Amino acid sequence: MRDFLFYLILLLTSGGFFTYIYFVIRFYYGYKDYKPLLSHKKRSVSVVIVAHNEAQHLSKLMLGLLNQSYPRNLYEIIIADDGSDDDTGEIMAQIASAEPQVTYIRVLGRENVVSPKKQAMEKAIAASVGEIILTTDADCIVPPTWIERMVEAFRDDVSMVAGYSRTLIPDWDKASLLHKYEHFDFAATYMVLGGGYTIGRSWACIGQNLGYTRSAYDAVGGFEKIKHLISGDDVNLMQLMRRQGHKIIFNFDPRSFVFTYPIPSWKRLVNQRSRWASNMKYQLKFNPEFFFILLSMGMMYWGGTFLLLFNWQLGLGIFAFRILIENIMIGYTRGHFGVTAKMCRFYPVWLVIQTFFLVFTMILGQLNLFIWHGKKPYQRSTNEVADI
Repeated sequence: MRDFLFYLILLLTSGGFFTYIYFVIRFYYGYKDYKPLLSHKKRSVSVVIVAHNEAQHLSKLMLGLLNQSYPRNLYEIIIADDGSDDDTGEIMAQIASAEPQVTYIRVLGRENVVSPKKQAMEKAIAASVGEIILTTDADCIVPPTWIERMVEAFRDDVSMVAGYSRTLIPDWDKASLLHKYEHFDFAATYMVLGGGYTIGRSWACIGQNLGYTRSAYDAVGGFEKIKHLISGDDVNLMQLMRRQGHKIIFNFDPRSFVFTYPIPSWKRLVNQRSRWASNMKYQLKFNPEFFFILLSMGMMYWGGTFLLLFNWQLGLGIFAFRILIENIMIGYTRGHFGVTAKMCRFYPVWLVIQTFFLVFTMILGQLNLFIWHGKKPYQRSTNEVADI
C-alpha cells in the first residue's frame, strides 16, 4: 500500500510539473514575441461601479475618474449602490448632483437574489449608453490615463480587455507580512495568467480592471446564465464570451493598471481567495483546460510535500526544481507587472506560505465556505451546474 501511494503521488506530481514546464516554455516565447496592437479610434465609454459600504474610498476613486485624460464628453460614470448602510448614498448623491456625467443608482432587493453584485451591475449597465463598458471596484484607485489606455486596446476585433490591479504599498520595507504576501502572490498569479494571454489563452480576469463591448455583453445575454453564481461577474462572464468566440486580450500597458487597497487581515484574504477558488469547479464546464492546469498546479505544490514522507531526497529535489523554474519565469515576466528586484527577495517567504495557502483556499472554495457582499453562496445541485 505504501509503494502504491508513493508511485501515485509521484505520478500526479510529475504530471503537474510537466504541465507547468510546458506552459512556462510557451509563456517565454509568448512574452518575448508579444507586441501590442492599438486602436486610436475614440469610442463612447460607460464606467460601471458597484459600491457596497464604500464611503471611505469613493471620494478618491471619483477624483481619479473625473480627471481622466480621455475626452469628458465621451465617457460617463454609473455608480450602483448595492444596499449600502453607511454614507455611500449621501456621498454619491452629492457628486452626481455636481457632475453631469455621473449617474447614481440606488439598488434595492439584495436579500432576494443570489448575487447582489450582478443584480447591481445589470441595473447600472442597463442605465448606461457607452459602446465600451469599463469596470472597477469602489475601493480602487485609477490613474488619469486609465480610460484612454484601456480604450486603445479595443481594436475592432476585440470584445474584452482584461487589465491588471495591484495593491497600493507606498513603502515595501514597511509593509506587513500579509500585505507583502498579497501583493507578490497576485503578481505571481498574473505572470502565469498574462503568459496565457500571450499565447491566446484567456483563463481569468478581475473586475477591478476590466472592459468589454456592449455588443459582446448583449450577445452572451449579460449575466443571465451565471446570475445564480454568487461571484464571477468577471471570470465567468469572460468564459461565456470566450465560448462564443469573442476575442479577449490582456492590457500590459502600466498606464492602464489600477491600484486597490491591501486587505486588512489574513481572515479577509482567506475569504477572498476562497471566493476566487470557488469558480474553479465551474471551469470544468466553462474551460476544461484551465481546470486541468489549476488541478495540476495543486498536485505539483502538494505532491512535493507528500513525497518528503516517502523519500526526502526526492521531495527536496522536486522543491529545488520548482524553485528554479519559478525563478526563471519570475525573472523574465516581473517587469510587466512592476515587481522589483527587492520584491523578488520575498520569494522564499511566499513559497512557504503559498504552498499551503493555495490548496487550503481551493478546498474552502469548492465547499463554498466564504462570504461575498455580505451573503453566503447558494448550494447548487449537480443538474444546475450542468446547465451552465
